[in-house]
Amino acid sequence: MSEQEIPNCNMNEPPLPKEGMRPKSRTQLRSWLIKTILMLALIAVSIVLMFSIGNYVTGGEHQRVGFIQFLKLIDYRYFALLIAVLLLYLAVESAKYAYLLKVSTGKFRVRVSIKTMFLGKYYDGITPLSMGGQAFQIVYLHKKDVPGGVASAIPLIRYITSSLVVTFLSIALLVLTPHYVPGSIASKTMLVLAAVSLGLNGSIPVIILLFTIFPKKMMRLVVGAVGLLAKMHIVKHKYRATKKCVNALLEYSGAMKLFAKKFVACLPLVLLCVLETLINYAIPFFVVLAVSDVAPTFELFMQILCLSTLTRYTALLIPTPGNTGAMEATGSLIFATVSGIQPMLGWVVLVWRFFTYYIYILSGIGINIFEVIRDAVRQKRRSREEKLSTAESAAEESAPEEKNE
Repeated sequence: MSEQEIPNCNMNEPPLPKEGMRPKSRTQLRSWLIKTILMLALIAVSIVLMFSIGNYVTGGEHQRVGFIQFLKLIDYRYFALLIAVLLLYLAVESAKYAYLLKVSTGKFRVRVSIKTMFLGKYYDGITPLSMGGQAFQIVYLHKKDVPGGVASAIPLIRYITSSLVVTFLSIALLVLTPHYVPGSIASKTMLVLAAVSLGLNGSIPVIILLFTIFPKKMMRLVVGAVGLLAKMHIVKHKYRATKKCVNALLEYSGAMKLFAKKFVACLPLVLLCVLETLINYAIPFFVVLAVSDVAPTFELFMQILCLSTLTRYTALLIPTPGNTGAMEATGSLIFATVSGIQPMLGWVVLVWRFFTYYIYILSGIGINIFEVIRDAVRQKRRSREEKLSTAESAAEESAPEEKNE
């Protein structure tokens, strides 16, 4: 996989600041602070929502489980296992980028891969439909001396491969859902909603695939679809919207062609995506073991995988940043069907969301704050050194004059 083989995708997104994720100017800092406060407020409302729904669904039983009692009820052996599973998930996610960097540049670059992964998680988490991370990953990789074409292709190939793997695995799990999930009205309704959402979201990689195989026909279809939306007054600027859609499809289809050419080389990436998806869907299983008195069984494991799929795709119908609010609400409703965890339902959903979403938002906020403080300290140090240098220069200039006198 050489740089010449990798498509040089157009980037219409604003570039990252020089040192990573931090806001660059005072205006950007103010905007970032406002967005951060709103994001934290949305998370706080979501936490209240999940406990309220849990109280309603379980008849108020787990209101008696306070924070102190919750800490006493935690099984710390399973909690340590949960942490290990989370670290494994992060390692597998980072390994995707490390492997693609190794194939394309000859180096693994573990540190760059980890930072790229966290960048994607953070910006996906604060943008609707979880589509904001790739642009920042591309620019970050380019700033780390990764060639432009390679930097553009790596996040796109990772996204396409993950999307295809998640879609196929989710279809399989939704087919198994009636067997492992009790046939309540709520679960049946969620199953229908999840199937509709899976069809809508699964169509994205299918459209990219069709655009790669039939570019001219699909381009005419895109132009026609945007024109129809413009006539319905859903799209305001027809030409701009058409250009944006076509450019995006060209970028993804270029990455898809590269993936097809190097399919054998990308097989380890496919395996990593399968492992990552299964671990992600299985995290609630380890949460349930850690915070409730439920025995681990294969049936429970499969039930949790199916419930995770239901929750994911039902929440995707509500495009809030990181599906905040939607995941908490649907998760509380869906996981209430697991027998034995009702008294701890709110805590199960809270710990699950913390380890799969809140942790990335908090880490991103922490990195931003650290970088802003670090830049302020560096700026003061630079100013101090400049003043000292100016004073020394002035002293050196005045010294010869005194000698001449």
